[in-house]
Amino acid sequence: MLITAEQRTELESLIELASHGRALRHEHDNPTQASALKDLVSSHKELEAKKTEAAEVVEKFRTDVAEHAAAIESQNAQIKKKTLELNDGTGLTSRDLVNLQGEISGHEERVAELEEAELGSMEELESAEAVLSEVESSLAEVIASGRTMQKSIKDRKAELAAELEANSASAQKLKADLPEALVRQFDQNVAAGGPGAAILNGPNCQACGQEISGMAWKGMLLEDPNQTYECEECEAVLLRKG
Repeated sequence: MLITAEQRTELESLIELASHGRALRHEHDNPTQASALKDLVSSHKELEAKKTEAAEVVEKFRTDVAEHAAAIESQNAQIKKKTLELNDGTGLTSRDLVNLQGEISGHEERVAELEEAELGSMEELESAEAVLSEVESSLAEVIASGRTMQKSIKDRKAELAAELEANSASAQKLKADLPEALVRQFDQNVAAGGPGAAILNGPNCQACGQEISGMAWKGMLLEDPNQTYECEECEAVLLRKG
């Protein structure tokens, strides 16, 4: 199909718009930050698991500390009770007094043991709480980064959608000045996944790579540069480089 010089310029512009539109669509459907966001999601899952594990350790030592404190309180209550009995002494024999002193001493030893164990549990608890705090801090950073990245992707998609709309509007204006048959051929190729049209720089279709026979190519070189062709393989509109 022979087109005018003006239409050639418009077709060349349409080819550029279509190429740019494909790039915009690819970025819109495949955000450049998608991989980084996927990594953040993976990190979030890992940190959540670590947080749960760290929280369980903290709870264990808190339980240990509480149990030690309760046991110490119980032993101190016994010490107080036995001390009152010892100081009162009513109806007690010498053996009873000695036994009471032994019981009090045993309770005091037990208190010392429990206090040592409690101190150890408190130190373990402090370390466990530090680990939990560190994990929670890392988790908060990942969550904040994820939200920022999601917003960035959403904003960029909105920008790309606007650019795609503008690109489509510009393409429609150019198509309005081109022959209907050529536009139909262009659109059909795009619908099939092709570029719509391509500029021939040599004896190969720039849309699909199909080789053009030597005889056909020589014939094209002799024809008007504004003559358009249809690729026999992909059916894209072809325009020889001027």
